[in-house]
Amino acid sequence: MDGITLERLGNLHLVFLHLPIGFVVAAVLLELWRWRRPSVEGAWLQGRLLAANAVASLLTAGAGLLLASGGNYSGEVLALHRWAGVTCAALAIAAWMAHARGGKWAGRVMLFALLVATIVAGHLGATLTHGSAVTVWWRTEKTESKKTTVAVHPIAADAPVFEKEIRPLLERSCFECHGPLKARGRLRLDTREAALAGGKSGLPAITPGKPEASELLRRIKLPRDDDEAMPAGDALELTPAEIARLEKWIVDGASWR
Repeated sequence: MDGITLERLGNLHLVFLHLPIGFVVAAVLLELWRWRRPSVEGAWLQGRLLAANAVASLLTAGAGLLLASGGNYSGEVLALHRWAGVTCAALAIAAWMAHARGGKWAGRVMLFALLVATIVAGHLGATLTHGSAVTVWWRTEKTESKKTTVAVHPIAADAPVFEKEIRPLLERSCFECHGPLKARGRLRLDTREAALAGGKSGLPAITPGKPEASELLRRIKLPRDDDEAMPAGDALELTPAEIARLEKWIVDGASWR
């Protein structure tokens, strides 16, 4: 059995993160109840909730920083989520201390700020995990399922092969896990340099002129139940014709133009 690594400790973020959310919601509801019916018991329970939330927030933020350092995520959303998480931890401690010192209004202000920060951090985390689709939940128009073909911008008939045939495939089936927002396995496929460099495995995802040495193509051809198969999860897999198109593009030099 492998020992404990920083990456494994970072994965605990996905477990810990539910605790502060529950504690904050419970603390806000209890504070609303105490506003109408002040009691010693309610104040005692609120103190315990805020103390538990402070500890849970520190654990969540710490594990999150370790997870972010693993290189599986990148981009502006990660930076915002990181700062939101640190802010949540700081506000959790501030809310607990304000309550412990008997500062009624200071505690309420800190608790309200903590609720807002928790919502923001949760939303940014969901965007990192599930993609930008979570940001459009309020729109009235219907969105297409992941299993359907993703609409792309019109492409000129004389456009280069990459823009006309390859990029749409990558955007549809690969960018969710290997794009500008998330780089699972430290692999990005949204730029030529990143694709040639490869990811955590140390193998180039694409080797121009050599499909047999292109890790991306090897994994795409694996059975869907293989742990290394790509694309993973619910992403739309490539058809045999699309795989053949991708392989020919690699044989021809994998031009990014």
